[in-house]
Amino acid sequence: MPELKDFTSSVAVLVSSCDSFFDAWRPFSVLFRKFWPDCPLKIFLIVNQLRIRSSLLQPIAVGPDHGWSSNLQLALTQITHPYVLYIQEDYFLTEPVQRNQLGADFESAFESDADSLCFRARTHIDRGFAPINERFGVVPRDSDGRTRCQVTLWKRTALQSVLRSDETAWNFEARGSKRTTDLHILSYTHRENAPIRYVMSAISRGLWMPEALALCREHRVEIDPFFRPVYSPRAWQRRLQRAIGRSRLRRQLARRHGQILALE
Repeated sequence: MPELKDFTSSVAVLVSSCDSFFDAWRPFSVLFRKFWPDCPLKIFLIVNQLRIRSSLLQPIAVGPDHGWSSNLQLALTQITHPYVLYIQEDYFLTEPVQRNQLGADFESAFESDADSLCFRARTHIDRGFAPINERFGVVPRDSDGRTRCQVTLWKRTALQSVLRSDETAWNFEARGSKRTTDLHILSYTHRENAPIRYVMSAISRGLWMPEALALCREHRVEIDPFFRPVYSPRAWQRRLQRAIGRSRLRRQLARRHGQILALE
């Protein structure tokens, strides 16, 4: 049975982020440590110009923010591992990672020469989905769910080949699948047996989601600074909240210029 430590030279965890979400870095880090305390893999965090101090996260500074895909492209050029386990800064872990299962899945993905393995199943199974084992299978070539910004093991060169500059994560999910018809794409069949469980997403279009705040309260994780409004079920309130949140974010980023953010 393979162990995760067997993959330290081949797989790195890559946390996609930018400075505009710096307030999620500490709760992400605290919950990651709680639910995956013995992670043997290197963990990289994409930042723009803010500096951090962390024994868990190694920053990859990509300079001024040019958007999700451009930041990710620059970060990937600074990673030498052939595979990356993609995750986002507002995907807060909710349960202990199933390490043995994850190690076995890594080995299966390597043996089948998979270009990616998504650990979060879609709501409905695609017609033509071909199971490989009891946990995951091959996503059909005509599926529109072949590029999903969920926790995914990617062959680094495969991910680089399908990224396009100036795309948002939503653009990538909507358009990227058509670029992967020659790639071997795998996905979990059901969500119940995933080895990594997480809140998706803790922040939605600039607003804190109530379930993420409840998770932080449950585990006594402090969000500091707390400047984002909390998601409202009313559309007109969300528009106002986002405008307030953008203004507060600019002030918070200005205050932290030149400082080092401690994430422990």
